[in-house]
Order: sequence, then C-alpha cells, then structure tokens
Amino acid sequence: MRKEIDPVTFAINIYQDGETVPFHFQPDYPNGDKFDSADEASAWAEAAIAAHSPECLVYAPNGKNIQGEAKPDPKAREKLLAKLGITEEEVRVLMRG
Repeated sequence: MRKEIDPVTFAINIYQDGETVPFHFQPDYPNGDKFDSADEASAWAEAAIAAHSPECLVYAPNGKNIQGEAKPDPKAREKLLAKLGITEEEVRVLMRG
C-alpha cells in the first residue's frame, strides 16, 4: 500500500500497490480533529496502513492525542471455548436447544 498526502489540506489517499484510484480517503481524523501538518497526517496514514496487517494489534487513532484502539483478537472465541472446556460442536448443540 502507498499513501499520498495533500500538501495544503493534509488529506490522505491510500492506494493498493499498483492502483491509481485510492480505496481510502481520510480528510482528517475519524472523529473530525484536523491534521495540523503533513507529518501528522503521514503518521496517521502509516498507522492505518499497518492496521491492515494481522500482526498489528491496534487501529489508527480516532483523534488527536488518542491511542489507537485494540483490534479484536481473532482467536478470542477459540481461547474462551478452551478455557470453558467446550467444543464448537457442543456450542452448536446448545444453541439448537
């Protein structure tokens, strides 16, 4: 993925590699806070791009001076069932009940 930052408005366009049409346009932070510089917008864009990776544990921040929220653990259900000592099949049986 690559990013482009508008030098005047600091709006962000994020593109898939090799594409000419952005799949993500971000004029400011998701909560409406404005980017104050191209560097600030670039840092947010890098965090947003990184969040697409399954190894990344947080989303890009929603606003200024806010930490990015934790991404859901894709193995959370599996871990909970193991902790409870039940299987997916047992859950399906219980849900039919």
